[in-house]
Amino acid sequence: MSRAVRVMELSDLLRARGATTVGELAATLGVSARTVRRDLATLRERGLHIEGEAGPGGGIRLDAGRGVTAVHLSVAEIVTLWLSARLSQAASDLPWSDAASSALAKLLGSLPPERARELRALCRRVIVGEPASGPVRAGAGAPPAELVRLFEESFSSGVGLGFDYQDREGRASRRRVEPHGLLIQSPVWYVLALDTGKNEPRMFRMDRISTPRVLREVTFRPNAHVIWALLPEECAWRPLLGERP
Repeated sequence: MSRAVRVMELSDLLRARGATTVGELAATLGVSARTVRRDLATLRERGLHIEGEAGPGGGIRLDAGRGVTAVHLSVAEIVTLWLSARLSQAASDLPWSDAASSALAKLLGSLPPERARELRALCRRVIVGEPASGPVRAGAGAPPAELVRLFEESFSSGVGLGFDYQDREGRASRRRVEPHGLLIQSPVWYVLALDTGKNEPRMFRMDRISTPRVLREVTFRPNAHVIWALLPEECAWRPLLGERP
């Protein structure tokens, strides 16, 4: 086990236990007491508030009075929190929407700079617009469950997405795209993509997509120009992307 993983596991063990000893932690992790003491010092340097003595037989525990400690979240988990906050903020009648946005801002601020940049770059590709119109909502369906998982992989990893598509006139076609952005007009979700067959930006309603598949042979770098090309000039959500490229 790498030291980074071990330190993370040590942090999780401290959260899970009320009080413990260096010896117990060493036995659980399969390392020496000296290694545990060194890792405890690292956690203290990172701001984890640990009470007690770290010497042989010393009892230690997290300081419960300090409140919630840091939680290790993946980029996908943080994006989900960000999106939930944006959706709740868009529905102004929901309680705690401002608190959700504030909490997320603090979470972003606590991340290492490189990870924060990665996360913000991903979030800028997700646009939350006004709710869909009545006629659109009336005809909206649910996207295939498999599509949600495959789109997440394709969107986050920069690989292509293939699917069968039925347009508003009922015409069917097979598409290969680069998914550069995601537009949400609740409850309808749209893929903002570059159609590799036509080499043009195209918007696809997710509930009209079927038989999705990841195309690992198609790779791309996210391009804001593709997203901008698909958003009307007058739409209120345009500033969410930042300055126009």
